[in-house]
Order: sequence, then C-alpha cells, then structure tokens
Amino acid sequence: MLHSTIQDAAPGGVRAAAPEGSFLGVDWGSFVVVFLVAFLATVVVVVSYAVALRLLSVGAPLDATDGAVTVRVGRRPVAATAGAYVCFAIGVAAVIYGIWLIIPQFH
Repeated sequence: MLHSTIQDAAPGGVRAAAPEGSFLGVDWGSFVVVFLVAFLATVVVVVSYAVALRLLSVGAPLDATDGAVTVRVGRRPVAATAGAYVCFAIGVAAVIYGIWLIIPQFH
C-alpha cells in the first residue's frame, strides 16, 4: 500500500486526537510558514518577470498619442538585455524547481 492513513499508523486502528491547541486538527504554525514561502516565491517570480519586461523596453520609443506607429531608433543597451535574460531565467528556474518538487519520479 503506497498511502497510509492515520488509522493505519495508530495502534489498534484508533484515530489519534488532534494536538492540543490546534483548531480542526491543523498545525497553523506550519500552515503559515507554507503560505509565506509560497507567497514570497510568487512575488519573486512576478517581480522578476516584470523587471525583465521593463529592461527589454529600455530604448523603445514612447507611444504616440495620435495612434501613429513608432519605430525603434536606437539600440537597447547590452546590460539591459543581459539583465532581462537573467530575470527571465530566474522565473524559468522557479517553474522548473516547482515541477521537480511536484513530480516524485524526479527525485
């Protein structure tokens, strides 16, 4: 059997009582830690993607108010392009790491 339940683990098949001070049998301290880590990881991925897009737009002309199409007149700085690629790589690495954590055959 791949999955065991609390009944399987408890002696005599009796369910274990919820720990003292827990509501609905949930360890709220661990829940908060998982929530904060997931939230911070999301913020890092979203911010790195936004910064990458901003760095790629360096040197682009401003939008015309009359609806005319504008063409890039200068080149984007190499540092901005490299920084954008690094920011995109951070997001891709986070996604690949998340997939690695989810799929048990990978580890």
